[in-house]
Order: sequence, then structure tokens, then C-alpha cells
Amino acid sequence: MAGRRGRTSSNPETERQAARRTPAPARSLPGGPVLPAALAIGLPAVGAGIDELSGPGMGFAFAAGAVLGTGLAAMLSTRRGWWWVLCASPLLVLGVTAGAELLANGDMYKGKALATGSAKWVVHGFPVMAAAAGAAVLVIVVRVILDGRKHHG
Repeated sequence: MAGRRGRTSSNPETERQAARRTPAPARSLPGGPVLPAALAIGLPAVGAGIDELSGPGMGFAFAAGAVLGTGLAAMLSTRRGWWWVLCASPLLVLGVTAGAELLANGDMYKGKALATGSAKWVVHGFPVMAAAAGAAVLVIVVRVILDGRKHHG
């Protein structure tokens, strides 16, 4: 095909096929990543506050807030943001737990008691960390499946 180098095809069928293969642009939210981050941090913090006011330690309100906040953050994030939601959820659970415990019972965690308390927060927080990450994975899988059906159906 001499002489056709550098030319593009003006075939409408080829252009339609190329348009179908082009991935849909990532949806953007007003405010960018602020809303998913606020949900991922805010809901566990509210749950931790409720649990600290109602009794010692983290309980059901904190766990529900962490799982719900992470799931909503994954639902509202773009594909690029999913990685951050998955990686940050255990760290946020630990950070909110530590912050709530230190604010509510700061006098208990002096010196070596802080190291002991930190280990306790990690051990007791692990099921919440796993549940929050599991919620994010579930939401991401459902979104991938629904996006696949939308583009192929």
C-alpha cells in the first residue's frame, strides 16, 4: 500500500468501532476527592465518638461507621481513587481508634502504657480493618461488573 503512509481512514464503521473501544471517562464529583475522603474519615470518627460517649472502647457504632464510610468512599471514588481507598482504610481505622482513645483517655496512655495500648488497638481493630477493606472490595467488584455490562450491553 504505497502512498497511504500517514493517512487515516475516513471509514465511518471503523470510527464507530474505535469509539466503542475507547473507555468511558472517569466520572468526577464536585469537590474532587474531598467527599470520599470526608466520608472515609468522618463516619468512623462519628462512630468512635458515639462509642466513647456510651462506654469504654470502640464498639458497633465505630465498626459500622468504618465499614459504611469505606464502602461509600469506594462507591464515590474514581478508578484511580480505589487504590487509595483500599490502602487507606486500615490506616484510617487505626488512626481514628488511636485518636479517639487518646482524646477520651489520654491520662491512661503515658509511657509504656502507650505501647501496650497501641498493640491493643491494632489487635482489636483488625476485624474492623478487614471488614472495611472487604466492603471496599465488594463495592469495587460490583462497580466493575456494572460498568462492564453498561459498555457491552
